[in-house]
Amino acid sequence: MWRTIRGERIPNLAEFVATTIRDGHRRVDIGTDSLQAGRHSQFVTVVALLNPGKGGRAVYRREARPRIESLREVWLSVSLGLQLNDIIPANTDLTIHVDANPVPLHRSSRYVQELTAMVVSQGFRIALKPASWAATHAADYVLHAVGPTSGDPLEPERRVVA
Repeated sequence: MWRTIRGERIPNLAEFVATTIRDGHRRVDIGTDSLQAGRHSQFVTVVALLNPGKGGRAVYRREARPRIESLREVWLSVSLGLQLNDIIPANTDLTIHVDANPVPLHRSSRYVQELTAMVVSQGFRIALKPASWAATHAADYVLHAVGPTSGDPLEPERRVVA
């Protein structure tokens, strides 16, 4: 289920994106972040639709899957980009944000080349840290500050902090 940051349900993401783009939003940024919890990974994917200089809208989806050991969470963003690609006009920028740092001091740097190839080979622009705000800030905010929705099997005691 897709939701706005305020919790409003979005029953049809494609319709929401198409309507928002018709309303003048000319940038679409998609990013995913994950939180490891026991034998599961909790993923939050954010779609931010921006109208530069005038604001924007953001929606997210949360899901749990068996634990992962690498940053292949990016495929969630890429596959969503592929699904939305048909409804996004050619004059709208679509960028996949990747929560990986190209600086060799960071552990995620060993995945940057693989993840960049995955995103670019599907025809998308890529944003890496520090420019990947949709993954590193927006999705991270939902994971940690908003907390899971009711019925989420991971950390049910977490509630809205913001």
